[in-house]
Amino acid sequence: MIKFILYVRKIKTRGYLAIVGFLGLIVFCSFLQDKEKIKYTQSRTIPSDHNASQTLGFAFLDTSGIDSLYMVKTADKLPLYYFRKIHTGVCFDNKCRELDIIVYWNITGRYLGFEMPEGEFLSKTEHEPFNEAEYIRLNELLSDNSLPLGGISFDKLIKASESETGTVDGVSGATSIEVSEMVVEGAAYTTYKLWNIVYGPTRDFITHLTGKLLTPDLIVLILQSPDKSDRVWALNRIDPSVQLHSNLASTILEIISGVDDYLAYSAMNAIDPVHLGSDDFQSGLFSKYGEVNHSIKKMILEKFMTAPFLSEDIVISSRGLLEHLNGQQLGDILEIYTIHSVRDLETCRSIATILGNDNKYISQKAYKFLKGIETSDSIIIEKLNAYEKQIPD
Repeated sequence: MIKFILYVRKIKTRGYLAIVGFLGLIVFCSFLQDKEKIKYTQSRTIPSDHNASQTLGFAFLDTSGIDSLYMVKTADKLPLYYFRKIHTGVCFDNKCRELDIIVYWNITGRYLGFEMPEGEFLSKTEHEPFNEAEYIRLNELLSDNSLPLGGISFDKLIKASESETGTVDGVSGATSIEVSEMVVEGAAYTTYKLWNIVYGPTRDFITHLTGKLLTPDLIVLILQSPDKSDRVWALNRIDPSVQLHSNLASTILEIISGVDDYLAYSAMNAIDPVHLGSDDFQSGLFSKYGEVNHSIKKMILEKFMTAPFLSEDIVISSRGLLEHLNGQQLGDILEIYTIHSVRDLETCRSIATILGNDNKYISQKAYKFLKGIETSDSIIIEKLNAYEKQIPD
């Protein structure tokens, strides 16, 4: 009887320990689920909410074969970002570990960041996990598209290992001083491989997909991006087929008169002669003439030389500037007048007043223009005769 009671107690104790162990396992698993994933990202061009049902998959050919790329869109079919699940091997000292990582791209192909699936981590030589500073460093390196890591083999970047296997792992294979500036210490090959994934065929495929979806409205949204490279990307993709509706036209004009000269230059290059077929856009562009630097001023005038016509508003506005222009600017506007056959009496009389300018370089340009047209206006003829009397024999 006593033995039986002890046996029952033993069973109860074991059961209690089993229950405690089971509860402990649940708590531990909950801790793992609540633990944040390793993730480093940058701001997207278009911030917006989305859900999994708005993700589309695309098959494409990478250097390693056929893989999948995913596009996340809004409910209104607006592309937000892309991502790719990377599964590849990274080897150290003849021992390989699977690289399991998700890489994100912006809709312009700009690198957005990376995320590790739950429980996964990046490691260095000897399989030592990355610390936080190294993840931050990797994210910074992957954000730099100017690194010279593309188009060159890894062996040429790293001094070959002197181990028996002859393998290169980024640490036992000594890293040169130059390369050490471009990689995470102890993870040269991982850095190299990820950088080439970020800036390889995937990015080209992304820009191709987004390019097929570009509309004037989407271009406007990209031009509002906090990232300058996004805005340049959008400006470089405005071609004659893109209609400059009011929102897009006003956005381009704001950029032209903005403080960033390179963006202004890119915006000017985006303007095609077909876009100047609008009176309103011509007026808007010329209105920026007094707000921009010398280089952009010249580009504005050059654009009007290629315009399909010159609106009456531009003739009137430019006429009021004639006496305030330097020789180069005056010559450009007079060339615009010549190209578009501007010979109205009021404009020609305004040009005739320049004949009295003390700067002979400027007055001569006015003289040549007026001599190239036929006029019977007595005021203009009188000014021409007076100018010719001053010309040395």
